[in-house]
Amino acid sequence: MLGEPQPKVVCRDCDREATLSGTAAAQRAYRLGYTRYREARRQLSDALATVEDGELALARGGFDSAASDFEDSVEEFTTAVREANDDVLTEWSERARKKATCLWQAAEWLSGMTYASEQGESTQASQYRHDAENRLQAATEYGTVSSPKELLQAAATEVQSDT
Repeated sequence: MLGEPQPKVVCRDCDREATLSGTAAAQRAYRLGYTRYREARRQLSDALATVEDGELALARGGFDSAASDFEDSVEEFTTAVREANDDVLTEWSERARKKATCLWQAAEWLSGMTYASEQGESTQASQYRHDAENRLQAATEYGTVSSPKELLQAAATEVQSDT
């Protein structure tokens, strides 16, 4: 997995290992999800360009890699939603999760499109492309996935406005 390993915290009194939870776990999960999301976006863009070049088999590999990284990012964003203790972190993580899910689905459909095209199944390829376009359009409804730095700044602003 991308990112650093889960930090280990050991109690001085009982030598038990503690696990990260709450806001700290949510922030870590968001950061890891964002890293995977950005890589998946790059792979998706590269694969789309490869389709334009007519290299369908190569593009399918890119779509498959993007789908896998989007899936991983969805898992991390889901963890962030579950662990978050504040509204800003929850809202941003949920929005990122929904957008990454749409893009994951689009990458899956685009992979299917390239395979169907290679098999000469143009009707099926067109349907897959249409389905992918619908998911890409749906993804635009969730805006931009903010960087972890932007998230921390927004959370700090929220805390300041509450005081």
